[in-house]
Amino acid sequence: MTPDLPGGYALRPATAPDAEAIAVQRGQMFVDMGALTDAQAWAQRGQWTDWLRSALPAGVYTGFLVEHGRQVVAGVGVMLHPQIPTLTDPATQRAHVLNMYVSPAHRRRGLAEALMHAALSHVRACGLRSVTLNAAPMGRPLYERLGFTESGSPEMRLTLDGPA
Repeated sequence: MTPDLPGGYALRPATAPDAEAIAVQRGQMFVDMGALTDAQAWAQRGQWTDWLRSALPAGVYTGFLVEHGRQVVAGVGVMLHPQIPTLTDPATQRAHVLNMYVSPAHRRRGLAEALMHAALSHVRACGLRSVTLNAAPMGRPLYERLGFTESGSPEMRLTLDGPA
């Protein structure tokens, strides 16, 4: 069940014109984690924007955004990667969640959880049962509450029960 968003917030799919907003959020996510400086994130923004402008309409990257008013304040992405079927998973693709970001002024309102539910619904709709992500410390409690567990690498994994 997807949680309701507080009043004034709306969740929607990302489109190619959202590429720059997603790139800005990606950079800020890395800055907040201490992985990049503001200058380094700024330097990467154009490359990320260009990639997203083609990846979004091609379906290589599926994004979900939360707006407050007309401003994008949170987002998440899902990428499907080819994989060889395994003994435990016959799927020929694997899903990876990335770019989870909520602007500081909008945190602790359930936006990240709503975004994760949208991302997981998308993965289920693709017929996949496994999802990975790289968890920043801030996001770990949410991911664990949703059922993600350590997988022996920096990724966490969630095995879905089936179609929602």
